[in-house]
Amino acid sequence: MIHGQPNEPKFSALREQGLDWTDGCIAVSNSDMIDIWLMTGDSTPIHILP
Repeated sequence: MIHGQPNEPKFSALREQGLDWTDGCIAVSNSDMIDIWLMTGDSTPIHILP
């Protein structure tokens, strides 16, 4: 899953401590997430490469 930054304080605290709060997801900035959301349609495959 790709998502923006956390809204819940418990996740923000983990992120600020440098701990992994994503549970394996790809986290991007909220503004980048809005751009991705606007550029892709429902069910669009997204390939994440190293």
